[in-house]
Amino acid sequence: MLGMTTQAQVSRTELKVRIEKALTEKSLKKLITKLEKELDGEHSFLPHDVEAQLRREITSASVAVSQHGGWYRCIAAYLLLPRLDELLAVKSTSEEKNVAPIVQKLRNEGLRESLSTFGLEVPARYARTSSSTGRTRVRIPREQKQQLVENFLDALPTFEVLQDILDTLPKNTSLTVKQIRTLVKRYLSIANRLQSVAAHE
Repeated sequence: MLGMTTQAQVSRTELKVRIEKALTEKSLKKLITKLEKELDGEHSFLPHDVEAQLRREITSASVAVSQHGGWYRCIAAYLLLPRLDELLAVKSTSEEKNVAPIVQKLRNEGLRESLSTFGLEVPARYARTSSSTGRTRVRIPREQKQQLVENFLDALPTFEVLQDILDTLPKNTSLTVKQIRTLVKRYLSIANRLQSVAAHE
């Protein structure tokens, strides 16, 4: 019996190994540092009770916090654990600039999975990642979006008047007029598209 270990002990040992692996991998240093800075401040997305619970988890795993850069660095590593293996695999395959979108996607997924265990939703800036560009896409409330569109379209009469004036001018004009012409054309194109979308909603 003395030689047996409980599942909890095995889990704590594995947790310690994985956290320290994340903290000592050079390829993850920048990623963890950036996340650490977001956690260590008044605008941290972690509620105090969740942070306290994470500290207890890390402590129970016997991670040498002070040797690995402090609490927030260890918490950052903990939050990335669900996608640690994938992150390490991607980081080892190519140059950083080529895999940045994939790394961002895996980071977001890791955060989402970790935070969900505490009943938390991932912050808006980590909520969605475009599969084509890898850029984070943030959802805004419908009312706010509608207000933005209305404010944008408020300028439509002014741009229509500008277009009428531009139509009377020769094509071969100064650079300033050409730039204004381009701007007006672009605005009217976007305005027409927005009006078309609104008509079908």
